[in-house]
Amino acid sequence: MVAKQRLEARIAPLTPFPEYPGVPSHALYDSFDPAAQLVSTSGDHAWIAPAQGDIRGPCAGLNAAANHGYIPRTGIADADSINTGLWEAFGLDKSATIVLQAATMFFDGDPVSGRWSIGPHSDATQSLGIVGDVLGNETGICAYGHLKTEADASITRGDWLAPTKNSNCASYPEFTQELLDLATARTGGNITPRVLAEHSSNRKQYSIANNPNYFSPVYAGVVFTFGAHMFAYELLANHSADAPRGVLTPAVFESFFGYSRDADDNLVFTYGHERIPDNWYRRADDDAWTVADIVASTAQQCASYPSNCQIGGNTGTVNSFSGVDLGDISGGLVDSVDDLTDPARLGCFISQAIQADAPSFLSNVFSGAALTTALGLITTKLVPALAGLGSCPNLPAGKSVMQYGSQFPGAQIVNSGPRSGY
Repeated sequence: MVAKQRLEARIAPLTPFPEYPGVPSHALYDSFDPAAQLVSTSGDHAWIAPAQGDIRGPCAGLNAAANHGYIPRTGIADADSINTGLWEAFGLDKSATIVLQAATMFFDGDPVSGRWSIGPHSDATQSLGIVGDVLGNETGICAYGHLKTEADASITRGDWLAPTKNSNCASYPEFTQELLDLATARTGGNITPRVLAEHSSNRKQYSIANNPNYFSPVYAGVVFTFGAHMFAYELLANHSADAPRGVLTPAVFESFFGYSRDADDNLVFTYGHERIPDNWYRRADDDAWTVADIVASTAQQCASYPSNCQIGGNTGTVNSFSGVDLGDISGGLVDSVDDLTDPARLGCFISQAIQADAPSFLSNVFSGAALTTALGLITTKLVPALAGLGSCPNLPAGKSVMQYGSQFPGAQIVNSGPRSGY
């Protein structure tokens, strides 16, 4: 009863989050092709637990795809495997994977080879091999990849700089149970986009109240964190003739997120054991989740939960959140959170933030000739890949997280140290 009252006491969204977020066509989709949508979990795609040395990290979808061989089982990704594997496994459109792949290889991996780790640092991402580690530590997307792609207030992961529960690679049963309890209160059990949007808001409020170092940058904090919440439904829901738009049950969610149940029915997380359920059907080819959907659903979040779209963080104590001036960091492209409810402007803001962050992140990883080479690839590799975010003529130069985050203890970028992230 106390838990129920606590859930109901939380602030409702200002504008109801859409039942079917993204572009409008998804709400009307009503087709199902079992032969085309069934995802194989046998043969080459049978589930195999990661072997010693294989990498797994914070993204349940990437971990499951690796465990089933849709992307390399080693956990070292590249453009071909991401563009092909995530389409085959989940129906994630190439327009989305091109942007995500490009940003991740520049922020967390090796832009020369295009390789990056789906978990912590690995020597295998370096185009120069072990010798390349002398030039810099390519972080991977968790542990020291904090605030590049991965950020605070994840669906089930911890905040890297929080006093407790601070693995940003592992999943915490407490956070997962909060999501399941919320789903029970809102829908009777199934996890919907509206449930996930509310959970995202709850997780950010939890971080502000419990992590003195909480910080939310533009790309990792506002866009990617919420994008991952939407991925949990849009890419993991099971589709059928009765539910062509998909249903995400607790059982399917727990399988994808590496959970089992003990004798007392409590959640038990096993690191790296994410699994695609048998007899699971992905999104239809003509109803794929695209980069336009990522931008649109993020804009819809900003309309429903404006505080989720604030850039800034705590200043060293809990409940001390301070925002940054959006007009200052964007060169006048956006001036308030209200501007971020416009998908076109938001898409340009995302592109601007990625381009602003790339040189700073690269300079903290590479040096000398390797840095010169990597910086040169921003124009030839990164910028063209961001075209899917929209046409942004005369885009002003934005500020990097290292500039606008300098006053926040949680915004410090650290590339190596004693912690592995596990």
